[in-house]
Amino acid sequence: MADNLKSHYVIVGAGIAGISAVDAIREVDRDRDIIVINGENVEPYCRPLIVDVLRGEKSFDEIHLREPDWYKERNVTLITGDPASRLDIAGNTVELESGNTVTWEKLLIATGSVPSTPPIKGLDTVPSHTLYREDDIDALKAACKKGDKALLAGIGLIGLQAMTSLKELGVEITAVELMPKVLPLILDQKASEYAKRRLEEHGIEVIVGSGIAEFKPADGGDHPYAAVTDRGSEIGFDLLVMATGMRPELSLLDGTEIDIDRGIVVTPQMATSVPGIYAAGDVTVFDNWIEGHADLHAHWVNAFHQGRIAGVNMADGRTEQYRPMYLNSLSIFGLPIITFGSSRIDEPEDADVFIKENPGRPSFRRFVVKDGKLIAATLINDVQNAGVFQYLAREKVDIGDIASSLFEQDLAGMDFLYQHHEKVVSGENIDWPESMSLIKWFKKDHSHTRWGKKEAGEKSKK
Repeated sequence: MADNLKSHYVIVGAGIAGISAVDAIREVDRDRDIIVINGENVEPYCRPLIVDVLRGEKSFDEIHLREPDWYKERNVTLITGDPASRLDIAGNTVELESGNTVTWEKLLIATGSVPSTPPIKGLDTVPSHTLYREDDIDALKAACKKGDKALLAGIGLIGLQAMTSLKELGVEITAVELMPKVLPLILDQKASEYAKRRLEEHGIEVIVGSGIAEFKPADGGDHPYAAVTDRGSEIGFDLLVMATGMRPELSLLDGTEIDIDRGIVVTPQMATSVPGIYAAGDVTVFDNWIEGHADLHAHWVNAFHQGRIAGVNMADGRTEQYRPMYLNSLSIFGLPIITFGSSRIDEPEDADVFIKENPGRPSFRRFVVKDGKLIAATLINDVQNAGVFQYLAREKVDIGDIASSLFEQDLAGMDFLYQHHEKVVSGENIDWPESMSLIKWFKKDHSHTRWGKKEAGEKSKK
């Protein structure tokens, strides 16, 4: 017989957006019930750390977002391994795959994203893998053998995670990207050349500006499968990893009146078009004020911020607002890269572009300033003050008169920078590089290639 559970707060999705919402709710409301619906079979974990699980350096038990007692201590019911399957807005209920239902007063949709796979001929005839969930990691680990050749379709952030991990497992890699540059959603052409060179220095064959037209069994050769590119060449491989992007997981919203524009449309308070229902994380679109349109950006830090703002507003009706910033922080075999804003645009209109590079080091810096505002930055192997620069962009600080000095970091520029540095470090207003303390449990150190838990003395006291 199906159960009908009831809770004041119901959160569908147990990634960082959902868990940070729980934190925020409990800062305001310590009493009313919270149910978190986790569709995966393991307790909520830090998704950026799954590459460590792939390498065998960690288990899923070691990358939990919170320890098991954390939920009980906060009067949170965590439903694991029973995904939400249908949303009944009129009845304020969520139906689970088991047939059980959960009734809410306030609902947060934080269902994240899922791999987006293009319809390539023959894809169903070759074994392929993605890199997103526990099941994906288990399957890919089982398939990897030292000396095998992997074909990686797509050289974005997920593809980068996959190739660095596979390389450490002794797998040879050919990576193919349809766009004419690697990391096309975050790097301009010049910055992309630095990233491509780094990959090639570590033995990865990189092919850009070429799509895959067909997959098929190989006719002889050293590998059982082959990909035919749109240029007519063939690439043999033992295993295929599809890293062709992500899309919001919107299946729960089928047949509902919640406004969708590629993702769930939300207000700055993370409210949807239906009263009492909020959304946060990869499943949402946000207003890209720099480029003037609604945008998708699946990123852990953004999801963290959105979840917190949704939780606060759900709990006490505040009008705290999300201030979006398109941002990324990564490392390519130890080469740190930070970008924010419209960094991927090669030739921005009506803007001043500042570039400094040292190919021998290598290092690369690029600022884009428009109407006196910093609207984009790329920092490669020179990430000092990245957090303050990001603050200047997000707060729309007018740097028109000081832009050149700020970029060159001469005396006038450094004075300006440190004036704002005082504002930034007094609160939790920046994300990089050292101030990842706003994510209470995990840190990222740009002198290394790893995410990792803080030392025991640094753990969150929450």
